[in-house]
Amino acid sequence: MALDASVSIHQREQRIGAYADRVKTQIRNIESGSEGERNVKFQRARQFMEPAGYFSGGLLAAGVDPHEKITLTFTSYTGLGKPEHLTDTEKRTYFAWEIAAGAFAHDKVERGGPLNFHFMEIDEIDRGKVNDLETIGKKLQDHWEKEIATPMRNASGVIARRSGKSDAYVLKGSLQSLANNKDSFEKLSAQAQAAVKRTLEQNGQVIIPNIYGYPLADYAFVPYTPYDGNYRNRPNQGLMIDLRHGAAYEIHGDKGFVDWAKNNRNHLQLSFNASDRQGGHDAHWPKAGEVLDNLIADNHATYPGYQNFLKDQAIPIRETFNYTRGRHADYRLKYANVDKVASQYQAQNAKNAVWNDQTEVFGSSQQSWKAAKEFWGNTFGYLPVVGNAGNIVFGVHDGIYGMTAEDRVGGNAAAVICSLQLVHEVATAGAERGLGSVPVAPDNSDFRWRLNPQTSDFELVRVPETLNNRDLASTTPKAAPDVEPTNEPAQSFPGMREIEFKDKKYFVADKPDASDGEHYLLRVRDPADPSKLAHSAIVAKPDEAGVWQRRGIEGGGIWPWSRAPSSPPTENVKIQPRLSDGFDVLGDPKTSGADRFDKVFNYNSNTAYEQSISNFNEGDVLKRKLNVSWSVAEDNFEVSSSEKAQRNEHSETPYSQNFLKDLNRDRYTVQIKQPDGYTTVKLDASGKADGETLALRLKQFESAIPDPLLRSRISEVAHQGSVAPTAVELKINQLQEHVGFRGKDTHYIITYDPQTPTAQVKLEADINLLDLDNDAAPIPDMEVTARRTFDIAETNELNEDANPYAINKKAPFTLTASSIVDLKQ
Repeated sequence: MALDASVSIHQREQRIGAYADRVKTQIRNIESGSEGERNVKFQRARQFMEPAGYFSGGLLAAGVDPHEKITLTFTSYTGLGKPEHLTDTEKRTYFAWEIAAGAFAHDKVERGGPLNFHFMEIDEIDRGKVNDLETIGKKLQDHWEKEIATPMRNASGVIARRSGKSDAYVLKGSLQSLANNKDSFEKLSAQAQAAVKRTLEQNGQVIIPNIYGYPLADYAFVPYTPYDGNYRNRPNQGLMIDLRHGAAYEIHGDKGFVDWAKNNRNHLQLSFNASDRQGGHDAHWPKAGEVLDNLIADNHATYPGYQNFLKDQAIPIRETFNYTRGRHADYRLKYANVDKVASQYQAQNAKNAVWNDQTEVFGSSQQSWKAAKEFWGNTFGYLPVVGNAGNIVFGVHDGIYGMTAEDRVGGNAAAVICSLQLVHEVATAGAERGLGSVPVAPDNSDFRWRLNPQTSDFELVRVPETLNNRDLASTTPKAAPDVEPTNEPAQSFPGMREIEFKDKKYFVADKPDASDGEHYLLRVRDPADPSKLAHSAIVAKPDEAGVWQRRGIEGGGIWPWSRAPSSPPTENVKIQPRLSDGFDVLGDPKTSGADRFDKVFNYNSNTAYEQSISNFNEGDVLKRKLNVSWSVAEDNFEVSSSEKAQRNEHSETPYSQNFLKDLNRDRYTVQIKQPDGYTTVKLDASGKADGETLALRLKQFESAIPDPLLRSRISEVAHQGSVAPTAVELKINQLQEHVGFRGKDTHYIITYDPQTPTAQVKLEADINLLDLDNDAAPIPDMEVTARRTFDIAETNELNEDANPYAINKKAPFTLTASSIVDLKQ
């Protein structure tokens, strides 16, 4: 349907004006306060100084969901004087913000000549909405051009200078926090540790990394050995810092860079200047994305590079990282000492901000919108969702770019702080116009660096809330009674010491074992196995007087050796952590809906639970979803004999029997990687005769992925058998005895790269929880989702079935349980 008619276009344009004024105010206020405060304010406003964020925020302020989807059909015919032969049909799905920004206007077709005919179909229900979005989008485009883009184009202007200073500030902060995080810092190589210390303490060198001279904006490279300016000494070993996504990775030579680039391909694409993505006019300026893909594929390509003043030489693709042989000044390696590198980032950011570059996608008749996301980048990862009444609430939008509400503090997670604050202020300022009030998100300020063993990245993460604050919210902590001092190790637990805290017995290590090097993790005997210890969900340390202090809380127990002797307590109280403890910030667990987890799940002390909260609209009802997620490692995955591909009556290609059964009934999607994006093929054909549906879907599958050996290998994991371990995890380790479950919907997403060639199989399963004490009735407002990923690539290992493709043995899966409650508007 069209936009809510109760809010006129004029009113929406007024709200856009208020939004634009607020963005201007935010930018104008950046240059006030200390240097650090100015850098922080710039980062908070930065997302609204990029097209995707600006247009999305503008629609939010106007009471429109920027991620609402609208699908259009484009067709082409040939014929003499009239359209007779269909030559092409393409469906394109636009988000609302893309239409407002002008994407649809760029894609509109015009009637062809006498032999060619082009048509565009818009569903009747969407025509009014498209017109409205284009109307209010023009207002946003005018504000953007005059108030944001024009000052950003000034390479020596205030915004450009601040952008450079702020990036340098983020770099220093990343290195300093990594150095302060003792556990992670010690996992770096000795070379990397020395490079970090040299940069921080001796004003060491920082390089803006590049590929064939194309700078990677939003990244910094700290070399193990500083570059001396000699193009023969290309610096290809050092620490790569992702300034936008809070990550660090050690690069050990060209192969190490390729390994890292494979996992960061999309982010790297977005870091190129738009003009570099489109390429130049000769062999010296190929498309940056093609160079990156050739580098990742290692396809033995070469590019011309400096040999001497008069002559070029062929440079192998693997030697284009941190390229030092560029002839043009813009494409030579950029580097400086850390206190001077801000000017380098300033110049780079100003070049990337040029409006003609940002919107080239709309100005080039050769460029289709389907690749525009690689030009403009992501919008909000954590999206403020707009309700029907115009109320802005804060939720997680995880279905567009694969983002999830985990503890990773990446570019999208950092942007949520900026986005929520700005949209909140816009909504508050325009409350009289119908935008309503906005809830304030809780503050999470405890962060640390964590090594990701799968990617070898060091990631900046938010430390999950582990304290049971409910016990302390309404009472003043009391000192425990005196106990007999002891310095003896706890029985059966070498290296541990028994103490008393709040009248209960705990065990602590001889030395602090929390990540900050000061706090102790308090442990208790595992109720299920008293010979083992379990985490009590309490982190504490003693003050100078020996009084225990929970993290952030005054008061507690006293060190045993600091007290007068007395009799030990007669009762050993056991602590039973609850999943609802992670949602204390919401108050009463019954009111918040967190207590539902305690009624359904057993708290498993061996599981690393992570909590998150999101809001969404269901019709006219505003709802909140509390999420508890955990991952289960699988480091030695093997296909069982019953799931192996084998000859069958349906195809000449061997397939797993389980795959053939599920293909006939479940959802399957194939995404085929293209130079400018992905082609999506849904395996959803259906037939009336017996066996016809399976035959048609196999035909779709075999057309999408021509390699029969790869198809065979895919079939061995793209079926229900791969979901089965999640059922075991739920039944054995998590759910209470009275709770059962039933699968509701499973979706298999197969991503195929014909150039590599590789494939990835993602499984997404929805699961209903059942009350076995109530005739297996579905448990209301509770749901579980399971996700698992398998990577398939060629290998040199000999397999018994002579298939060169192998399934990666690392195949972990993640489960997310959700409790859903209605919120009052």
